Amino acid sequence: MEPKYFFTILFLTTFLSFQLSFSSSTPSAQQNKYSTFIKSSCNSTTYPSQCVKYLLPYASAVKTNPLSLVKVALHTTLRSANATLYTVTQLYKTKSITKWEAAVLKDCIEDIKDTMDELKSSIKEISSIPKSKDKHFAISNAQTWTSAAITDENSCLDGFSDRKVNQAIKQKIRNSIVNLARPIC
Repeated sequence: MEPKYFFTILFLTTFLSFQLSFSSSTPSAQQNKYSTFIKSSCNSTTYPSQCVKYLLPYASAVKTNPLSLVKVALHTTLRSANATLYTVTQLYKTKSITKWEAAVLKDCIEDIKDTMDELKSSIKEISSIPKSKDKHFAISNAQTWTSAAITDENSCLDGFSDRKVNQAIKQKIRNSIVNLARPIC
């Protein structure tokens, strides 16, 4: 998968460093304000329509809080990573794959698990911001963890560049990895 999908997370964590405040409004205008916040935040991403599609349902929970928006985006990505892990694990268990394909799938499973661990670390860092004495350091840590997740997630696809892997398996993995990032695109 191309790293540009995960730039949204990096954008959102950077966005936090500029908007760590919460503003209030009247109850009648709140839902529209919350939706507008999601849409305007997504406008700066690589794939704004996909970002809005996956994050708009959380507008009431996010409100206009950039910290909440980043946490929702990371949690959504983590759920997608879990679904991707399931898909790759099922392919790994298939009896019709070659030894080479099994080795590549096994490596990919480890890469996805690492991605999930790094996303969890990023979520932990983001969650620590309200109590942190150095909010920018916590944001930087979250960006580092997210960057590591991007690297591991891309490593999964690197193993499929070899022509020894069945095209159908390669395409299924590629689609699954792309879907991993769609919630935050």
